[in-house]
Amino acid sequence: MKKFSRKLVVNIIIVGLLVLCIILYIKLKIIREVISILLFSFILSYSLKPLYKIIVIKARVNKRITAALLILGLVGLFIAAFVFLIPSLFKESSNIEQIINSGENFVDWISNKIKINNYKIFNTINEQITEKINVIFVELSEKTFDWIIDLSENILSLAVVPVVTYYFLADGELIGNKILILLPMNKRSLIKKISKDIDKILGKYIFSQFILCLIIGILSFVVLVGLRVQFPLWLSIFNAVVNIIPYFGPIFGALPAILVALMQSPSKAIWTTLLFLIIQQVEGNIIAPRITASSISIHPLVIIVLLLIGEKVGGFMGMILAIPIGVITKVIYENINHHLF
Repeated sequence: MKKFSRKLVVNIIIVGLLVLCIILYIKLKIIREVISILLFSFILSYSLKPLYKIIVIKARVNKRITAALLILGLVGLFIAAFVFLIPSLFKESSNIEQIINSGENFVDWISNKIKINNYKIFNTINEQITEKINVIFVELSEKTFDWIIDLSENILSLAVVPVVTYYFLADGELIGNKILILLPMNKRSLIKKISKDIDKILGKYIFSQFILCLIIGILSFVVLVGLRVQFPLWLSIFNAVVNIIPYFGPIFGALPAILVALMQSPSKAIWTTLLFLIIQQVEGNIIAPRITASSISIHPLVIIVLLLIGEKVGGFMGMILAIPIGVITKVIYENINHHLF
């Protein structure tokens, strides 16, 4: 009875601490920033881990030297992206008025083709669509500048990320062992197995998604530049990031590019749709099976449910994190189920 009461008290304390952490995360900006840095650093270390293991095991390079080289390479890529991409993004954002004018011209062209200008209701709809397009793109432009300003203001916080990522890579095993010591002796083997399984599946999943996003982004940029579609950099980055979301990502990612192309000319929209479709087919049938070493083995219906829950809880970021969280939950459930039953 005493053992049961003690266990109940421990469980209540754990749940209470989790609830407290969530409240503090929502309410306190400092706590939120610290957790965000730790989480982002953890995801980065997971992305680099497969490459880190290859260098350490096969090339037999010291763990700390390998971690330092990878972090320096990552920082170099970030600086290069900041130097070359940010000015281009600024330039594209400052020309946002062009797309507004293109949208207005496109709506006028449709109206003239269908000959609906004589009807008052259609003129009202036309005005509302034009106004909505203006509002959307003005807000998008403002948010872009706000995001870039926020990025430069939080440069100190970003500078901490490579350091934390380095320690997650170099001392990840040591940190794991220290946490393991805090757990009961009879539960350590189970926790260690769960951690190992999560590490194996999730590490490969995150790394493969990162590579796929990079390939999709480059291919999208080449297509948009080749077709001379406006805002190729923004549209290709958006398509690359959104492609992380299974099933719906490719559709959501391609739509803005197709709409922008349509506002320029119908033929551009057709070519953009066709080439983006080819990219998705190549990615899904050729590139992804080669890069993704192991499947996450989750039923498509479960993935859709996870995405819907993720969208409701955390919006766009919730949809991106839904699958990794689903993978972790699945691994924990399978191990506990096997261990207990």
